[in-house]
Amino acid sequence: MTTGIEFLKSEKKRVGRGLGKKPALLLVNIRVPFEVIEYFNTHYPLTKQAQMREVLIDYVNQRSTTDT
Repeated sequence: MTTGIEFLKSEKKRVGRGLGKKPALLLVNIRVPFEVIEYFNTHYPLTKQAQMREVLIDYVNQRSTTDT
């Protein structure tokens, strides 16, 4: 027997962001010295967050290859 409200039941949602999508970034707050922010503001005024990410990724990759 149907109640007529089956169409209101939610369908199973997809997990993930789909093919070809970049992984989501995690939002964190960190404290950094003023000189660091000043440097990135001076050299990369429009893309400072992206440049900071690149520096951190490069550092982690260098550390992971030298630790093995």
